[in-house]
Amino acid sequence: MPRSGLHTVAGRALAARGASVVLAASVSLVAGCYSYKPLAVASVPARTEVRLVFSAEGARQLREAGGFEMRQLDGIVVRTLADTAVLMKPSALITVDGDELPWRRGDLLVPWRTVAQSQQRTFDKRRSRGFAAVMGAVFTGVVYFALKSIAGGGGATAQSGGGVPE
Repeated sequence: MPRSGLHTVAGRALAARGASVVLAASVSLVAGCYSYKPLAVASVPARTEVRLVFSAEGARQLREAGGFEMRQLDGIVVRTLADTAVLMKPSALITVDGDELPWRRGDLLVPWRTVAQSQQRTFDKRRSRGFAAVMGAVFTGVVYFALKSIAGGGGATAQSGGGVPE
């Protein structure tokens, strides 16, 4: 008796592939929907996700604290110290040489005078809608071809008999 649909090896593999596409799409949807907007230095509340881009002089000044000449630092604001500095919990940095490195030390005190540009990570609704539309189309295509494969038998079946009739 031939098996069809998700009972075949091909059907199970197709279902697993579809599930991994959905998982990848979900992760990408969450990760891909953020952008960085300019940030006013004086109004940075705690727990704000920020990106700080350093001036050339600022990168040299922070070498001792960070161990690298940093071009950019991503992290979360712990607290702002008036208009002079910000205490951050960094997550990653990019060196002036372009190397992207994880931050493995504790909090970092960054003087505002070293920062050339500050940005806040924000949820981007426009990008999210566009990305969701594209991923919806991809998901629809995967489901369509999965259902088409299931309806078609999902794979080869063994035939008994002597071959081509005469």
